[in-house]
Amino acid sequence: MYSAVSSAAVSPFPSSTGTGLQAARFGPGQGGAALRALRQRLRDEQGEPVGVEDDALEMSATTVAVVEGGQAVAALRLHAADTPPLRRDLGTLLHLERFAGIWPAETIVVGSRLNVLADYRIRPVMDTMLRETYRLVRDSGVRFGLINCAPELQALFAFYGFHEYLPPAILPGGNAVLRMALVCEYATGFRACGSPLLDLVQQPELGQAGHAWLVQAFPMLG
Repeated sequence: MYSAVSSAAVSPFPSSTGTGLQAARFGPGQGGAALRALRQRLRDEQGEPVGVEDDALEMSATTVAVVEGGQAVAALRLHAADTPPLRRDLGTLLHLERFAGIWPAETIVVGSRLNVLADYRIRPVMDTMLRETYRLVRDSGVRFGLINCAPELQALFAFYGFHEYLPPAILPGGNAVLRMALVCEYATGFRACGSPLLDLVQQPELGQAGHAWLVQAFPMLG
């Protein structure tokens, strides 16, 4: 069974931030041309060959995007933990089996494919995207948000309340990745790192319980 995050529909009226930026949600397969255009612009910036084909996870993901002037400038893709392609590609890396049997799959979401245009790698854009992402997962009953990311993104995600719950992993080819987790509704942790998400917390007791379990299950957090 897929969580509410996997079935979220595109927002018919993107929410405005008052800065000219708008947040939008795209359900599985609904981002289409807008998200492919964003990926192509990123490839153009980086001088990479043309090619913006969707990968195996695209059709099962919900994407939160930031839009300016009708064009997506940033996006973060989300998957329910019970998405078959996700479990196949990332289940072992993220140790999803440790959550199974304790937490229903719909209480765990995994983020992937963070895309942000070079000129938009600034605080207002990231705030807009991650606040909208947090609203989505919180309102869907998600308790844990997991990501794997390059080491250079550690400070970015830590600022919003993520912590490494496993040691860095070395992928085939020699690239290192971090495994990080955010405990939804964990006001204590958000307060400690100055997270801009703190004011969105509605049920801090849920966050305390989730954090206590995560520390017990993953000693690195202790």
